[in-house]
Amino acid sequence: MLRVRVNAAGLIGLCLLAVGCGAAPEDEGETILSSEQGIIVMNGVDPDFFWEPSTQQALRALARSSLPEAARGRAGTALLSSADGRHLVERVVACALPEGAALATTSGRSFGGSIGLAPQWSSAPLSDAAARRWVTACLLQSLNAVGAHVAIRLTGGHPGLADAPDGEAAEYTVRDAIMFGDLFDQVRPAAFACADNALVDACGVALSTRTLQRICGQSPWCGITVLGHCGAICSRDRAGAPTCSAGARGVYPESIASSLEPLVALSAGGVACGVLDLLSGLL
Repeated sequence: MLRVRVNAAGLIGLCLLAVGCGAAPEDEGETILSSEQGIIVMNGVDPDFFWEPSTQQALRALARSSLPEAARGRAGTALLSSADGRHLVERVVACALPEGAALATTSGRSFGGSIGLAPQWSSAPLSDAAARRWVTACLLQSLNAVGAHVAIRLTGGHPGLADAPDGEAAEYTVRDAIMFGDLFDQVRPAAFACADNALVDACGVALSTRTLQRICGQSPWCGITVLGHCGAICSRDRAGAPTCSAGARGVYPESIASSLEPLVALSAGGVACGVLDLLSGLL
């Protein structure tokens, strides 16, 4: 069973202030991911449901078949039987398949692709380690215990994460967190995160373990290992795509970073560090 492990430096980050403190939920429809000029729109996937052992087992079971076959199997049927499960399947498809592709289910529902981090999954099992890692990082970035819907920029070395030529990436300047891992590994699933937040750097906010609220919620099974500040474990290429190290678990070029607009991150308007301390205590 996966458990939360936090090293000493891991108490300082992973706030995602806009999601945990200031953003209001938008519509609650099932479209949870869209691409617009290279900017990814994130809707909250419930971590309490995501980290349940049965959900994690179902995700690994999905990887053993092509997505269409998996959706018809026991694991797919179980996930599609609940609203939380359908929300997660929608996110899986949006992360894995490219725009224009879709997964049709026997119930008549259809889930559309968006980013295309594992297009081969549409016709074969998710056996490629790199593809598993890309989808894992995408799913981890989707977790949000408060259910807010916030526009963020996702950055990584996969072509599906490239900004469009006329994109608005320049507006997303506040770094937040980097996620990586392999939840689809049939033997040793793993999930990692590090703090990449400029507000933490500027203010020196010492966040408690409740900072894990965004990605763990109240789940007793949360499987995230927090590895401290991203500057200590990640490097970036010239395009800003991160590669992170999980020590003995290896190096992950398939890491995905998130960043926010300054206003959304509560850094505009001269927000005082004292206010940030107060907000961190509410997380």
